[in-house]
Formats: sequence, C-alpha cells, structure tokens
Amino acid sequence: MKVWTKLSPDDIRRIAHDVGIRIHSDWGGHGISKDGRAWNFRLALGDEKREGYRKYNRTSASMFHEGRKVAAVCWHGHRDFMRALYAEDPEARIKSAVADYRGRQDFEESFGSTGFRNVGSMMYPQFAKDVCSCSYDEWDTDGTIDGSYSVTMPQAVPLACPFVIFDVEHYRADGTCKCDDPAERDKMIREWEYSESDFVNIPLRQEA
Repeated sequence: MKVWTKLSPDDIRRIAHDVGIRIHSDWGGHGISKDGRAWNFRLALGDEKREGYRKYNRTSASMFHEGRKVAAVCWHGHRDFMRALYAEDPEARIKSAVADYRGRQDFEESFGSTGFRNVGSMMYPQFAKDVCSCSYDEWDTDGTIDGSYSVTMPQAVPLACPFVIFDVEHYRADGTCKCDDPAERDKMIREWEYSESDFVNIPLRQEA
C-alpha cells in the first residue's frame, strides 16, 4: 500500500506493532520505501502464535483448501491498521489494491464495502471479510466489519456479474453490473488489478 502522511516510518512501524502485525519489507531489509511523496510498504503477520494461528491470519479462498492458513494479513488486519493510522493522522491518504481513501472520514464511510469483494472464484465466491481466522481463533479480534454498515443485495445480483463482484457500488439501481461502463472498467483496472483482456467479451453499454 501507499500512504501519504505526516507520520514517519518509525511511527508506521509502531502503529503496526501496536495492532499486532509487522511491516513485510522489514523482513528483507528493504524497510519502508519512499515513492514520490508517499511511503510504500506491505503488511505482514506478527510473530506470536496461538493455537497455530497468528493474529489476523488470512485463510485460503479456495473451495479445495478452505481454512488453510495463508501467510498474509486478512481484511480485518488491514482495517485495524488503517484505523489506527488515521487516529494519529486524520488527513492521511491510503491507497491499497482495492481502495483509495482520502482522509479518515472517507475511510470510515467506504471501507465496509471492500469486505464484500469477491476473492474466491465464480463457482465458489468468498467475501474478503470471511477468508480469515478472526471469527474462530484465540485472538481478541473483532471479526465483524462495522456495526453501522449493512448490505441488502440479492445473491442473484453479484452472481449475474461476469466477475461475481460483491461490492454494492459496482451495481446500478436496476441490479445490472457496471462491467460494461468505461469509467468502472478504468477503476477495476486501476484499483482492483483487472486488465483490459478481462473485458474482451464484454461489450460496452450503449447509452440511450
């Protein structure tokens, strides 16, 4: 992720440590690198284990390996790290692979929807918020997304999308997905790591 902030790399490391995770690039000795005016780094799991799991341990989204541990920080870990960082710098900008938050208010208003992004397959869709050990491990971790956030979206809506995207903002009021919208495609390529080739068989929507 990239973070535009007044905080120093040592502040970022301290925040990660307080949450219970680490900075991934510190393992390889590269540290937190400068990218223009932003700090560039990845989050990593902490060292301590309980019942075989680390805090915020992500699990596999595959239907063949459900529950298998993955060496990555889950959705809740990223959420709690960002929330802790915003507590110290409310004006920071945080850009990840799935979102671009411009300050604490923007983060609190929109982070919940990323928990419903499909990280599984079309046949076995999995929410980003569900592929982790937070709901059943021994850590004192809040496994919910946010008490004030709710989604009312029929299952048939995301299943009709070519990519089965569980993000309410990806759909129109009539239930159709925006994969055929040029602006949405640009966002999917820029923020969600899709490519132009993914849309070869999806014609653009013709405005009336």
